[in-house]
Amino acid sequence: MLKDTKANKIFLIVLVVLLALSFSLVKGWEGRNRANRSDRDFAFTAQDTLTVKTISNDVVIEVDDSLKRATVSIGSNERDVLSVLKTTSKLSVEVKPKTNWFFRFFSYSPSTLVIALPSSSLDALEVSTISGDIRILHPMKARTMEIRSTSGDIDFLTLETEETLKVVSTSSSLGGSEAKSSKDLEIATVSGDIEIQKIRAKDIQLKSISSGVEAEVEIIPNGSLNASSTSGELELDLRSNANLNVKASTTSGTITFNERDQSGKSAELQTGSAQENVSLSTVSGSIELTY
Repeated sequence: MLKDTKANKIFLIVLVVLLALSFSLVKGWEGRNRANRSDRDFAFTAQDTLTVKTISNDVVIEVDDSLKRATVSIGSNERDVLSVLKTTSKLSVEVKPKTNWFFRFFSYSPSTLVIALPSSSLDALEVSTISGDIRILHPMKARTMEIRSTSGDIDFLTLETEETLKVVSTSSSLGGSEAKSSKDLEIATVSGDIEIQKIRAKDIQLKSISSGVEAEVEIIPNGSLNASSTSGELELDLRSNANLNVKASTTSGTITFNERDQSGKSAELQTGSAQENVSLSTVSGSIELTY
């Protein structure tokens, strides 16, 4: 991304993500067609909200334009308890294991929760899980989105919102093709890497504690970018922006602008009218910026 080898790295990362998503899509459809799975369908429109919660079940969200209603599918596992509630404008899906902790410790194998929507647009999307992975297998648009996982990975193609977009994990990685918002966007992790090909929003926050952040970022005019890491690297491509006001700082790491080392522990630069404020900070990690 920052040089030829970095571009190759980004290409390979995106390729792996797309292949993984394609594989998950195939496995998801295979799972939905098994005799031991149970499908339920519900009315769903582009004005509705989808809320999904699991503890250890993987979550797969896909779009099928041929559907007239949303379908919720999960394996017939006697240790999974599926609850689905559809109100006028909200579909809530929750999976919990039964509270027999002794037997669940030895034999519990959570089934993948697969949700297929008739449209890629909706009012709001909220997905949260503790140890399950989250796979969003189709470009999705909404007014707001919030995707959270504690230890499960999060992978997506394109997430786009009109207002706020938040993708947060604790010890898992975040990977995707595009994350876009007309207003606020936050992507954060504690120990998992953030690897997203393209980020675009007005006010952007990228946060990591012990892992790296790698992305191409476009700031909407008069917007801002705040990216921080404790021990991970910040590798950002800002070539889509012509009016930057950049302030970078590190405690014991290094700062590089366009492959040129900056002396000291802080550096600044301005381009054009300097309307887009960029704050980059690390403690022991390095900052690599291309503009």
